[in-house]
Amino acid sequence: MNGHGSHPKGFTLVEMIVSLLLIGILVAIVGMGLTQIAGGYVFSRGNVDTIQKAQIALTRIAKELNAATALAPSPAAAVTSSVTCTRTGPVTIAIALSGATVQINGAILIDKVTAFTLSYFDAAGAATATAANIRRIDIALTVAGANNSSSSFSHTVSISESYW
Repeated sequence: MNGHGSHPKGFTLVEMIVSLLLIGILVAIVGMGLTQIAGGYVFSRGNVDTIQKAQIALTRIAKELNAATALAPSPAAAVTSSVTCTRTGPVTIAIALSGATVQINGAILIDKVTAFTLSYFDAAGAATATAANIRRIDIALTVAGANNSSSSFSHTVSISESYW
């Protein structure tokens, strides 16, 4: 015996390698978890931006249609992707889907649009293409959000009979 008893001091090479492997596995698991958390945050942040843009766009379109004194769906159909409305002043506002954007008088209101429709209804709730009979407009908007996930939004605008 070497005078130190039967218990040697220190670690063997095998013990060190096993310890390093276990630490490496733990670090990899924690790293994957953090990556998923970060990815989830980026995804949700992108969708929040999409929702905010869509809400602002729908509010602006509804405001323009509520202020209208005359409407001209283009083409004259019960469901369209563009409309021209006139407000007092007279001010003409053109709302239209152009490519992947919805524009107001040529200025981009919202981008990454995959679908945009305006549906027109008379006082009885029947679809109509006659501008003078329109009493309700349903706006439907679909936009691409984070990771190209699709989000759909809708809004209804009631039109006063006194305008026509």
